[in-house]
This record gives sequence, C-alpha cells and structure tokens, in this order.
Amino acid sequence: MPKKMVTDAVSFTSVVTRPGRRLLLALSSLSLISAIRLFAAPQDYAGKPVAAIEFEPATQPLSQAEIDRNLGISIGTPLDLKELSAGLERLYSSGRYADIQVEAELRGGGVVLRFLTKPAWFIGRVTVEGVPDPPNRGQLENVTKLELGSQFTERAFRQAIEKLEQLLRNNGFYRPRIESDFEAQPEVNQVNIRFFIEPGERAKFAQPTLTGDLERQPEDIVSDTGWKRLWGLLGWKTVTENRLQRGLENIRTAYRKDNRLLASVTLDDLKFQPDPNTVTPALKIDAGPTIEIRTEGAKISRGKLRQLVPVYQEQSVDKDLLVEGAGNLQSYLQSEGYFDARVNFKTADPSTDKEVITFVLDRGPRHSLKHLEITGNSYFDTATIRERMYLRTASLLQFRHGRFSEEYLERDRQAITDLYRGNGFREVKVSSRIEANYGGDPNDIAVYLKIEEGPQWFVSALEISGVNLRDYEYIQSLLHSSEGQPYSEINIAADRDAILSFYYNNGFPDASFDFTATPGPGPHQMQLKFIVNEGPRYFIRQVLVGGLETTDPELVRERILLRPGDALSQIAMNESQRNLYELGIFAKVDTAVQNSEGKERNKNVLYEVEEARKYSLNAGVGAEIARIGGGAATNLTSPGGSAGFSPRISIGISRSNFLGVAHTVSLNTRFSSFQRRGVINYLAPQFKGNQDISLNFTGIYDDSRDVRTFAAKRMEASAQVGQRLSKANTAQYRIQIRRVSVDENTLKITPGLIPLFSQPVRVTVVGGSFIQDRRDDPIDARRGIYNTVDLGVTAKFLGSQTDFSRLLARNATYHPLTRQVVFARQTTFGWMYSFASEGDPLQDIPLPERFFSGGASSHRGFSENQAGGRDLTTGFPIGGKALLMNTLELRYPLVGENLTGVLFHDAGNVYSSLRRLSLRQTQRDDSNFDYMVHAVGFGIRYRTPVGPVRVDLAYVPNSPRFWGFEGTREELLFNCAAGPGPQCPRTLQRLSRFQFHFSLGQAF
Repeated sequence: MPKKMVTDAVSFTSVVTRPGRRLLLALSSLSLISAIRLFAAPQDYAGKPVAAIEFEPATQPLSQAEIDRNLGISIGTPLDLKELSAGLERLYSSGRYADIQVEAELRGGGVVLRFLTKPAWFIGRVTVEGVPDPPNRGQLENVTKLELGSQFTERAFRQAIEKLEQLLRNNGFYRPRIESDFEAQPEVNQVNIRFFIEPGERAKFAQPTLTGDLERQPEDIVSDTGWKRLWGLLGWKTVTENRLQRGLENIRTAYRKDNRLLASVTLDDLKFQPDPNTVTPALKIDAGPTIEIRTEGAKISRGKLRQLVPVYQEQSVDKDLLVEGAGNLQSYLQSEGYFDARVNFKTADPSTDKEVITFVLDRGPRHSLKHLEITGNSYFDTATIRERMYLRTASLLQFRHGRFSEEYLERDRQAITDLYRGNGFREVKVSSRIEANYGGDPNDIAVYLKIEEGPQWFVSALEISGVNLRDYEYIQSLLHSSEGQPYSEINIAADRDAILSFYYNNGFPDASFDFTATPGPGPHQMQLKFIVNEGPRYFIRQVLVGGLETTDPELVRERILLRPGDALSQIAMNESQRNLYELGIFAKVDTAVQNSEGKERNKNVLYEVEEARKYSLNAGVGAEIARIGGGAATNLTSPGGSAGFSPRISIGISRSNFLGVAHTVSLNTRFSSFQRRGVINYLAPQFKGNQDISLNFTGIYDDSRDVRTFAAKRMEASAQVGQRLSKANTAQYRIQIRRVSVDENTLKITPGLIPLFSQPVRVTVVGGSFIQDRRDDPIDARRGIYNTVDLGVTAKFLGSQTDFSRLLARNATYHPLTRQVVFARQTTFGWMYSFASEGDPLQDIPLPERFFSGGASSHRGFSENQAGGRDLTTGFPIGGKALLMNTLELRYPLVGENLTGVLFHDAGNVYSSLRRLSLRQTQRDDSNFDYMVHAVGFGIRYRTPVGPVRVDLAYVPNSPRFWGFEGTREELLFNCAAGPGPQCPRTLQRLSRFQFHFSLGQAF
C-alpha cells in the first residue's frame, strides 16, 4: 500500500531575506514567540497607514470576522508594530496555525501586510488494520496516543509508530511492516490516519534460561509457565503479552504455595532469534526463605488467612504489614461475635531458609450485641441515623450475634458526625460507650451512642460576584447555601458543582469557583461570598461525525443534541454520546472538541464512531426443574404433573443496523422436551427518529406441549407499535393474526370432544397494553407500584373465525416495613368473553386461546399451567375464561447480606367463566373446579449480579381432586367415546399438596 503524507500538516519556521524595503515578522510553532527583522528603520513603517491586508493562501482556518477580531488591525489605520505583534500572538494562540509569517511592503505611502500562513492539522479517525488478536484493534488504536481532536505533529506520529512496534513485539510480532495512509479533510483541517500492518509470523517461546536461587527443579518451573503445548509434545506456544505475564505469575503462585512468600520472579530479557523465529525468556528468580504464617489461640482457615494478612498480596514482610494483618484479624473476630478479641504477632528467629510468623489470637468469650441506643439527637430522628449505621443488633437468623467491631463503631461515629456537619452542626460530638454484661448476661453487650449536637450554624448573607445578571436569579435557585439555610462545607461543595456544571453546560469550559466565609453579625452565623470567574464563552462551529460506513448519517444527526451556533456544552456532548450508544449499533463512540486548547471562539465538535458487527450468534443450554411430568403424547398418567427435568437448547442469530437505520432482524429458536419454537423479528427502535416510538414485526412458529393436555401448532404474524408516554408509563398497540391447530393425537380429553377442540382456528386480534412501572428496582423491587392492563378483541369482521374479547390486568405494590423487610402483593384479574352464544360449543373460545395459569410466576400451589378446570375423563387441564390470582409476600433477611427468605400466600384459580368466579375455599365435588385454591410456603433467594436465584416450597391445603383415566390412549378412545361410565375406568386423584419451584428473579 503506498504511503501518502499530508505535506502541510506540520510546518517549520523559515525566515526568508528578500531584497527591498520589507519588514518580515515570523511567529513560529517551534519558538512560540514573534520575531521582527527590519530591513529599514522602524520609522519607515511605524505610523504609516495600512493600505492592504492580504492572506496566503486565501482560504484560512478562521473566518474573516475571527481574524479581524484577533488581529486588531484594520485598513486605513496607522501601523502599530506592538499591536501587530500582539495580534499575531492572538492568532497563533487560537491554535489554528502551525506557522505565521508576515511581510510588510511600502507601497504608495502606505504599508501592505501580507500574511503567509500554514494551518494546524488535527487528528480525526485513527484505525489500525491487519493484526490478528492479540493485540486487538482497540489496544492498537489506544497505544498510539493519537487523541481525537488534538493537533497532529510529526513527533506524535513517530512516537505512535514506536508504540505500535513495542506492542507488537510484546505479542510476538518482531518483524512487522507498518504503513500509514493519510486522508486529509482540508475544509476542517482534519486528518484521518490509517495504519496498515503486515505483522509477519508470531514468534514462539523457546526454552527459558533460569538464573538465581531457584530452590525448585528447573523443569518444574518451566512446566508452571504453561508455555509448552501439551506438556511439550507439540512444541511451544506462540508469544502473547498475556501469556508471558500469566506464565510469570504462575511461577510466583507456585512459590507461594510452597510458602515462599518473598519469592521474586523477574523477566530480565526476551531474546529474539530470527532464524527459528523464537523468543527465549531470561528469568531471574530468587526463591527467598520459606515463610510460615501460623495462628495460635483460634483456628483461621487458610483461605481467610490469605485474605486478611496482606503479606500474601504484597509479597513482602515488614512490621507495617504484620500490624495491618493483626488489625484485620481482630476486626474479623469481632465481626464474628468475639468483641473482646485481641491479636498480636511474633516472629521466630529465622533459620537459614525458614521464618515463622505467628499471630496470637485471644478471642475471649463470644458476645452478642443485644442493644443499640442513640441519645441526644433532636434534629434527626433515630430511624434516619440508624439507616446510615453499620452496627446491627443480634437477630434470629441474619446476624445471630449482631454486627460489631471497633472498626464498625468508629465508622458509624464518623458517619453520624458527617451527617450533622452536613446540616450546619459544626461542633457536633459523637461519643460511644460499650456496656458489658447487658441484662445480667455476661455474653451480651450494649452500645450507647451519645450525640452532642451543639449549635446549628446558618448562612446570614450570601454574595455572588462574577455572574452575569441574566443568569444571577437562575444560579441562586441552584444553591443550598442561600440566606437562612444551614452553613456547611458539604453544601458549599455541592453549590460549587452546581455552578460549574451550569457554566460547563453553557459554553464556559474555563469557568472557576472560589469562596470566602467570614463570621456573621450574630452568633452561629456565617457570611458567604461566592466568586465566579466565567472565562471566555465558546460556541459550536460544526459538528463532525466520522466512521460511518453503512449507517444513515441522518439517523446519527438526529441523536446529537448539538447544533452549529449553540454554546459548547460538555453535558450535551456526553448525552449525545449516550444517545448514540443506545442505538445499539456502535461498538465505540468517541467525542472530543477539536483544538480544545486553542483560544478560538467557535469550536468543532467531533464524534468518531466504530460500527459494531452486523451479525451476532447466540446459543444457550438450560433446563426446567419442577413438577413437569405428564406431557408425553401417549402418557395419560400424572395429569397433575410429576417431578421432572426438561433440558432446553436455544439458538439465535441477529442482523443489527439493518438498512443502516438501527433496525434489527433476528431469528431465535428453542428446542426442548415440550417445545419447538422459532421467532423471526424485525425491530425498529426510536422509529423515524422519535425516541418514544418503536415498531416491531414478529413471525412465530411454535409446536409445543407446554399445556400438558395437548400439543398445539401456532403460526402467527404480528405488528406492534410501542409508545413511551412518560418515564413510568408505556403504551403498546398491536394486531396479531395467528392460526392455531391442536394435534388430535395428543388431546388427553374425553374422546367425544376431540373433533371439536382439534379444529384449526384462525384468530385475528386487535389490542393494546398499558404498562406503568414505578418500582425502584425492576429486578428486586423494595418500593413502588407496577400496573399492566392488556386488552384484545377478535372478531369475524377482522378475518377471524371466532369472536371474543380478552382482558388481563395486574397490580403489584411494594412496601418497605423496615430497612430490610418488604411486604409485596400482587393481584391479577383476567376475563374472556365470547360474543357468540355461550351455550354453543361450536362457537366457544378455542382451547389454546383460553387462560392457562399456575407455576413459579403466577400461583405456586400448582405446577406449570395446572390451574383451572380439568377434563372429567382424563383429568388433564382445559383452561378457563376467567382468572383471579392474589399473591402476598413478606421478604426478609435470612443469613448475611445475600441470602434472604420469603413467606408467601398465593390464592386464586382459573375459572370456567366470570359468573362462576368464586372466593369459596372448598371444592363442591370432584367435577367442580371453580373455587379459590390457597398455597402457603417458604422461599429462599440468593442475590446475584443478574438478580436473585430462588427456590420456593409451597403447601396447598385445598388442592383440587379430580378423576383421571388409567390406561393407554387406545383404551381411552375405544372405551370412553361416550364419556365417563362403567366401561371407562377412572381413578380419583388429587394434585399434590406440596409443590416446589426453582427459577430466577422474584416471583413478581
């Protein structure tokens, strides 16, 4: 690839002597000063009127208005050499010029000034290509240190080459060939730099040379590095920086396992041998003495000891580290209830190759923190103070002995002090007292915190200087330290941040803040003076976007909040960057101000993007563990389900940024014991540039037996428009067209009903949803409200073969009872209404469209989809037309910080119709299922970064009884065609009173 240079990207000053009466001035990017060379007496030029001002080249990086404002010289005015020199300084300080020379020529009684300029060039997009990972592209681009928007110089370019070569060597590429290509954008004085690298073959490791005091066999050390392939049978691995460092760390780890904590492993040299293309590491090793760390008086696990004693991490032994380790051990024992614990250490006289360090642990008796009392507080109530404290009194499960240590106590005293000082109590004092033998029990203690609030200081007067009058009132509204408010340095710091944020957001990046505080006229009063220096204001010249390949530029411009002429706002720049990331089509979005150090009024704002990969493939393996049996096509046993395991596999592929407008096309599939499903989806988020509107087209093919009564095939096409009404409220409008058919060979119902329920049905649904989410945390809410309403209508005039409406509404609320105890409740109501005759089974709602419920996320008294009516012959569920569920949960801490417990009560059922909805708690007979089923139980939640993992165990005192069929499907079809009778043997069964569920996330 040819190398192309931008010739005027960097200029060096040269002063040319020309014959004649001329004045030559030069301002150099190297010297940063102005120089004047006179070829005649100064009086020949000074005071002469300026006849003309010329610039070469004619196109300048600054506008004419900016040039005139900086230069300060106009035609017709007498020439002032000092003013000319100052004007040149201002032009150069704009940062837009790499070199400025001025020629002055006497002509017709005046002076003609000719400015010979070379513009500065600025760095745009930097890309590096041709190198296989590692290092990756991002590492290569970052190591160049060619920052977006900064001035391009030959020196920075040469350093970038050197850093690239070093990074390549670190990763085994010792003979790279680096070429560079420059793409100039002269209209904005920007240059895009592309490095193309031919890395050559990556070098391999060779046998390392080991020197020093090894104390281990060399072959064992080499084996520890992991640099050999298959223990050396396949030779050596290739060199990468991570592999090299990991090998060194593996050696250190091996020595630490031998208790040689001071072992030193250093890389002295990496000798490259070109002919075999190998690298020989030269390692210098000092094994050091064996250091054994013991404990006396109490047993501490080896893992905990390594965690608490910093000698292991620092690989050094000195008194400070041992003192720190003793303090950590003492805090650990105190946190375990040994509040009187004391820890010391001693070192044995080291032998030649062994040193023993013993931590002497005196645990003392184990105590419990039974009482925590706070007195002296009047400004803040006790609950507010307790929220900020780490100490905890003993509880039955979570903290059996409470949470206490001297470190925790000091931390809480400081937290209370900071709380008061932040509200004007400058002289607050917090003291503590520990009472042993609390309540007459020698194993119990009490902690008493006494707060001496002292006087509260207030701001008696506030003066703000340096603020433009048009902004004065607004800035005052931002402040905490206004007249009459508590005086606090914390409030002043918040006011400083608010003021500077206002200025940074309005084009004043150089704004500064200072303050003075003096005693006020009255006691406990302070007078404040805020001193603001606004600095120059900057505006936006242009917004430049680079790196777009397939993305529509208009899509990007719509997401950028900045426009030419706007005040330069760092906040708006960052928010625009976030908007671009939220499109989900960019792997990287960099933003910068071009020529950020230059003193030019109008700045270019740069956005440099890197488009993400268009295609992505995902795959996953999972399982369902619950009461899931009874689903086989020929199996008529266990209609209520039985404990089982169902594996599942999911595979998906997606194409992002389809058509360059941030739309996504995806295909997702799932295969399991009960389902084969494929979904193709077209998603248009932020449709037509509106961030509150999304458009979604979906096609579904589903062949599943998730309801154990039958297997159904569903083919569906849908279109949905989503609208965000506010931060909490969202609406969805959709139309769905689907054809659902039931495999008659899988229907486990009375044979006479099979022809009716196995008819394929085309359903067209027009509907919508309203979602209101005011939860503090959607994954694990502690307070707030969550409402959803879903309404759909299907009718023959829409092309449907059936007529009915469907309503499903849900309301959930979350109430914190204490800091750690939450009461949560949820009510779900559903209703389906057939517009046809209720008594005509041929016009009834199709079986797959009915409500099916029960399971981990609805009613834990049932296994999945087992609630509601059942076939009177086989006992398998047939769904219903009404649904009412109510769930209560008490969520409380269990053990430590991550394990919590839940007591729950689920009540409700799926009913055959709305008029048969009943709160009755008993089943009238074995063929009536329209009553409310109750379940009480206990659950465990373990907090993880992706949400809680949960296990729920439920007991159902009034689980439904039903008749089930004993026999094969052939016997069912032959003997039970006319329904239940003597020829159709049935057995009375009952859903299990005990249910268990394992899942992710809270139940609601």
